[in-house]
Amino acid sequence: MEPDDQRIPSDRRGPLGTDEVTFLICVEGNRLEPQALLLCESIRRFGGSYRAAPIVAVSPRPHLAPRPAARDALADLGVTLVVEALNTTGSTYGTINRVVAGAWAETQVTTPYLAVLDTDTVFVAAPTFARHDAGARPVDVKGIASAGPGDPLEGYWTAICAFGGLTPDDLPMVRATVDGATVRAAYNGGFTVVRRDRGMLAATAEVFFVAFTRGLRPRVAPAADERASTGMVPVDARPWWGSSQAALSAGIWSRTRDVVVYDRAYNIPAHSLADRAVAARLAPMTSPVLLHYHYLADPTCQPLLRGVMRHLSCTEDACAFVDRRLALFSDAATISTR
Repeated sequence: MEPDDQRIPSDRRGPLGTDEVTFLICVEGNRLEPQALLLCESIRRFGGSYRAAPIVAVSPRPHLAPRPAARDALADLGVTLVVEALNTTGSTYGTINRVVAGAWAETQVTTPYLAVLDTDTVFVAAPTFARHDAGARPVDVKGIASAGPGDPLEGYWTAICAFGGLTPDDLPMVRATVDGATVRAAYNGGFTVVRRDRGMLAATAEVFFVAFTRGLRPRVAPAADERASTGMVPVDARPWWGSSQAALSAGIWSRTRDVVVYDRAYNIPAHSLADRAVAARLAPMTSPVLLHYHYLADPTCQPLLRGVMRHLSCTEDACAFVDRRLALFSDAATISTR
């Protein structure tokens, strides 16, 4: 079980209104295309009071812009597609896309709040967004997070925090959702709700690019094979894995102390729950809202995704919806991810 402080506190501020939130995702003409279509349609179908909210899909590397068919499908869903050269680093660490898209969107959209989502997520029930400056979920496993003094990664986090004008002690402790490790605030970048005028995503980009320019990575050498929703992570990107999330923590806490941790119905790590031992160890889930399926939509892994959705007691409507749309991924497995 997760501790009680990892729940949205009840207060008198109430949830965000229908017209206060813009959804932000990244999309490219690779395996992100079918993911984006699934996510955007799930917002329109299961988004509850936010189902008609604006959705902005940013393609930050124009040479990888979505193909015409995907553009048309996004337009049919009322999605605004933005193709702009925001990521000119040439790095194979594709998560830079989310960093630059977030900083761009803070100055471009008009709603007071942004809900930033990894493209490999899907809504299966209506969300409720809390009226706080920032809201997120902890990382799934310790990974590159720090448990505090004496941790091998404490020096890395000390430097990251310094780039944001913080010390590591400015970050509260949170519990990783799968392995249960207690770490300094490290949030999964796949789901973040932020108040735009606080400038947290711009601060995230500033912290990230200071570290990136200086070559400050959480890992000195490539880690073991990493599998992402777009395929195996390139060897030269692996030392950077998790660095965008470290920058996000520093970016958030450098601008506010009004941060809420959403409960475990959000950003559910479906790929971890595909491991029966992990699923059995974690407390039973009811009323799931947002699944983060990672690579489970790949054709060879789709039976695992179906099994996880049944384990989570997703509604029959949600299960049928996802099952029908998994066909979108059948022709995406060989599309380049670069």
